[in-house]
Amino acid sequence: MQLIVSSIILSSMYALLGCGFVTIYKASRVLNFAYADLALVIGYLAATMASFIGGPVVVPIGLSLLFSFVLGLVIYILLVRPMIGEPLLATIILTVALGIILNALAVLIWRGSMENISLGWRAYYRFPWGVAVSSTEIITLICTVVIFFGLWAFYRFSKIGRHMRAAAENILLSAQRGINIFFVTGVAWGIGVFVTGMAGVLFGANYGVSLHMGNMVIKGLAVALVGGLDSLGGAIPGALIIAFAEKLTVYYFNPRLADSVPFMIMMVVLLVKPWGILGTEEELERV
Repeated sequence: MQLIVSSIILSSMYALLGCGFVTIYKASRVLNFAYADLALVIGYLAATMASFIGGPVVVPIGLSLLFSFVLGLVIYILLVRPMIGEPLLATIILTVALGIILNALAVLIWRGSMENISLGWRAYYRFPWGVAVSSTEIITLICTVVIFFGLWAFYRFSKIGRHMRAAAENILLSAQRGINIFFVTGVAWGIGVFVTGMAGVLFGANYGVSLHMGNMVIKGLAVALVGGLDSLGGAIPGALIIAFAEKLTVYYFNPRLADSVPFMIMMVVLLVKPWGILGTEEELERV
């Protein structure tokens, strides 16, 4: 039972990473390979602001997440939008370069140190069947549920969300109908980096922020590909499959193999169903 609970909590963080990756891809068809380093930098920023500002932890974390949304907008305006009309590969390479720069900044500013993010209190709760859960893990699960429900409501009921869905389905028709494609794509980048930053904060709260966190965060790519690059809902089964497989490997096999398991699963899924569990075949043809 403890294995199941631990896998669900880990999958919640993986689902956020996959969600951030898919949100950006759906809006701009760009594979954002800087997202692991974005999560790293935002995690470091949240830890630093929490130590300097003090007081309620929600303030520094909220400010760091607000910064992540603005950072997503800036990345779109400065790097992605000027590349419209150019080969997609060039834009993808730009995100790789951005990730390298962000990683170098993290080394320069924080020198690769381990930083901890406190969510206000740390307590452990024991349940039947030998299940033990920390307050941080409970907050992690709650935050994931709130974000996914909030995104569902945003896309379904808000005007901007409906415009984003329309643009993701058919960008040319949406532009002809008067939808500001540049605006909705910029908002999508902001939301994508915001969700990625939230995942970085939660990873930092559970495991600490360090340069090694990027190795864990990159598994969000496997989650997105397993679930489907064009499916936000696909991030959930993708995250569950990968998290359970990883935990099973740690418990019953060799923990050293755990980091490779997500990518083994990704390879198998791509060979059997290249567009992912809930993705559409048409999306594969555009990649």
